[in-house]
Amino acid sequence: MINLKTAVLKKITAICLGSCLFASGIEAQIDVPEFQVDILNKFRTGVNISYFENYWKKSSALLDQYDKLLEKVELAQQIGFTSIRLPISFDNYLIPGSNTLNPELIRELAEVYDYIDKHDMNLIITYHYGQLYKKADQAKESLRIADMWSQLVKNFKGKGYHNLFFGLYNEPRIPSDNWYFAKGKMMSVLRPLDQERYWIIGSTDYNGIDAFAHLRVIPNDKKIIYTFHFYQPYIFTHQGADWDPEKTYIRVLPYPHTPAEMPPLPTRPMTKDMVYNYYHYNTKGNKLFIAGRIQKIFDWLVEHQVPVICTETGVINNVPQQYRENYLSDATSVMTQFGIPVLVWDLDQTFTIIDKNKMPLNSIAEWIHAFNK
Repeated sequence: MINLKTAVLKKITAICLGSCLFASGIEAQIDVPEFQVDILNKFRTGVNISYFENYWKKSSALLDQYDKLLEKVELAQQIGFTSIRLPISFDNYLIPGSNTLNPELIRELAEVYDYIDKHDMNLIITYHYGQLYKKADQAKESLRIADMWSQLVKNFKGKGYHNLFFGLYNEPRIPSDNWYFAKGKMMSVLRPLDQERYWIIGSTDYNGIDAFAHLRVIPNDKKIIYTFHFYQPYIFTHQGADWDPEKTYIRVLPYPHTPAEMPPLPTRPMTKDMVYNYYHYNTKGNKLFIAGRIQKIFDWLVEHQVPVICTETGVINNVPQQYRENYLSDATSVMTQFGIPVLVWDLDQTFTIIDKNKMPLNSIAEWIHAFNK
């Protein structure tokens, strides 16, 4: 791993000489509040590590092969990331017939945190793949989720208040009023258990920006960071995704939009949404569109005077590398200019930001280098 770290640092230096993250001039128009600057300086550059949320794998195998996760965490640290988000499918690690988390999971999370803490990094543990949208009794389900969380809250109480954060619920997809009630229900249980822990909470519609604009803060709780996810334009970031084929079957869309490089219209019948997204890609496949979307987030945080973080953005690895590089460079630089820290999705799986030699993409290396100047 020492050789890998040396190689990474050489690559970062080589591609970043003379570069500047704030070259676009957007930052000249932005007066970022001090509390948001503090959040940016705290999290800096981050990455999601996909492992414990792999519900399609046996939980016993994931727990037994835990060294693989530690290797991923070490690689992220060697590359230069300062923050790691670890999504976990809690429901995949329950003792059969109970709502009790497997103690082995808790032990392994504690070990991950110890590594993070030793290297002066930040760790976000996030509840993944919730089923609130499937439940008739969402109040009951909210309390069940809070009960699982309470086991981690108690285990980590008094520890890591400066660098261990809990993500309440990943990408809820219930009506906004229902989510306001559900998150309030969970926090009414969890906050009394630990008054000091910072929680990260997002909006409905998969933590989308349009829903975020209507997100209501939890009153009288100063230890919450609000979050959104950014995968726009979706027709580009998810092209070829086999889990959403009706929205992603157009391939090799260029970023930024370049008329001469646009793929032809498919011969198959297209939905109205796909027709619209294809013909409007010229207005959305560029940095100006990204800046306009992030402006909505910035306006919200200024209005509510609360900190915000982007806990997911990325591009599927089906996309040609140069287009991926261009998008990741624009997305990370725009959000940084608005004072919003970013955690890219993900280290080494479907949206990987490393190559076959475990080296970071150029855009990621440049982003990290800009923070380490």
